Amino acid sequence: MQKRIIGYLERQSDLMIVGLSLILALIIGWIDYWVTVDVNLSIFYLFPITLATWFSGKYSGLVLAVFNTILWANADLYVKQYSNSLFIYWNIGVRLAFFSIVIYLLVSLKKAYEREKKLARIDGLTGVYNRSFFIETLENEIQRAQRYHYSITLAYLDIDYFKKVNDKFGHNIGDRLLQDISNSLQKSLRPTDLVARLGGDEFAILLPHTNLEEAKAALDRVYEQLLRLNRDQLSFVGFSMGVVTCLTLPPSIDILIEQADRLMYSVKHTGKNRPEYALFDPVSQKIDL
Repeated sequence: MQKRIIGYLERQSDLMIVGLSLILALIIGWIDYWVTVDVNLSIFYLFPITLATWFSGKYSGLVLAVFNTILWANADLYVKQYSNSLFIYWNIGVRLAFFSIVIYLLVSLKKAYEREKKLARIDGLTGVYNRSFFIETLENEIQRAQRYHYSITLAYLDIDYFKKVNDKFGHNIGDRLLQDISNSLQKSLRPTDLVARLGGDEFAILLPHTNLEEAKAALDRVYEQLLRLNRDQLSFVGFSMGVVTCLTLPPSIDILIEQADRLMYSVKHTGKNRPEYALFDPVSQKIDL
């Protein structure tokens, strides 16, 4: 339930978040105004400030901080008599400073959270997504494709003779090749496509809303770009690619991954260094070559 609420709030616009926060602040301020007994409700003013800061940013949080300070001061003046008007301004300043400190801490915490979240998704060497995030995204994409009835394409890519690169030139050159391949893949594909390193010298590419003809056009271009990387001393390096397009979605991602992986290894054992395309047949759970 908590995950669903957070997901819903993350999808809302800044205007929606600020509006919701202001309504919440007004409700708290109204309650504080009419509660005339000596009950401190100050902690509740942090709720709308936290909501605005976390989901909309520090400037929205500051707007709520000023608004809540005014509401809090108004409620205080209703039930208290100050002997010196300077005390009013002092309390307003202290409350605003307190809210500002909370906002600063929330912004710092959000940055740290986003950084850790990104690191958990990214392959440290290449900068593309890692296997766990790719599997999670593929599951979500298949669910969306089933709901909205569109095709997707999954490609598995393996570097031919990558071990020879490490053995002959060292792991630094091998790592640099992996980075160059990752950069080439990202530059050659659409922003909506997903590239991930599955481990070692294997990569996966997910192309949503892509049929077989579109996949061939896009991945042939990707393959040509990759070939430009293996020049001079690395001219022996090749790229075996298995590409499976699903017009009808598979019942599970395991079946789709298995078919793409099998097609890629079929390429490696029958000449290497080329892309091979196929349609997925969910009834027989085989690929239609």
